[in-house]
Amino acid sequence: MAANPLPDPLPILLALAEDMADGAHDHGAAINLKQNDEAAIRADLATARTAFNDYNKARGASADFHVTLLLADTNAYKFIKAASAVLAQNLGQYWSAAWQPTGFPDQSTGVPKTQDGRFSLCQSLADFFTANPAMEINTPKLIVTAAAAQACHDAIDAARKGVNDGITDTGAKKMACDAAESALRVRMRGLINELGQLLDDNDPLWQAFGLTTPGSDATPDSPTALTLTAGPAGTVQSNWTTAARAGHYRAYRQVAGVDADFKEVAGPTDPEYTFTGLPSGKTVNVQITAVNFAGESAPSNTASIVVP
Repeated sequence: MAANPLPDPLPILLALAEDMADGAHDHGAAINLKQNDEAAIRADLATARTAFNDYNKARGASADFHVTLLLADTNAYKFIKAASAVLAQNLGQYWSAAWQPTGFPDQSTGVPKTQDGRFSLCQSLADFFTANPAMEINTPKLIVTAAAAQACHDAIDAARKGVNDGITDTGAKKMACDAAESALRVRMRGLINELGQLLDDNDPLWQAFGLTTPGSDATPDSPTALTLTAGPAGTVQSNWTTAARAGHYRAYRQVAGVDADFKEVAGPTDPEYTFTGLPSGKTVNVQITAVNFAGESAPSNTASIVVP
């Protein structure tokens, strides 16, 4: 007997919640749905969708901060390398006590290997050139000055703060997203339980809520309209029509001249799957089956394509 388990991926959960809300809108009054009506479902759904979108935006912003930090650190690396060459003309090519006030660490005149080291050295060089302006170089092709060193330091400082703030914000958004998802799952499970009290296990209205009829012991219909589309090298995208009563699918492939028979490679929940790592120039044959608690359907039509 199907138990209508809730899907794990949040985007798929949101889609099912939308189906449930639509079912509640169309049939809630007729079946006397009370505790988990359309308004309650849509309220939790809206909160979860907003939290999910906010979390994804925070992740994107955090990634941008990391790019900004990489650029600032790269600029600092270039400045320090140029500063080392300029200072060598006055202090000597190799480390000596004369280099100590510059802040170059580890008795070396080379660029520090860590970002922390480069960050700290930029401030030290800004202080050094402020105290020794005669050693500065400021030409159209080469700028090694206290101001330039300070600018490198400040850029890394701002970028590091952005990264840290982004991590904090992403964490907070993730917690909010998890809490909203949890509340939505409770609401959806509550609806399933309430429907169990209002509907017979074989009532087709279960499907109006995007759910499987609990009393059904039939295997899913076979997927239909399987199509293949060439992607990047070694990649093929497959799509097919949603099969009735399918809990998930099984994707099979056979590379002509390589595989003696079809091999199962994935168990997607959506009616699509991308095959990767295929040998370019070979013909690949694909079949899809649908699966639920009762078993596995017969295969779909076989689709074939030459791997790009």
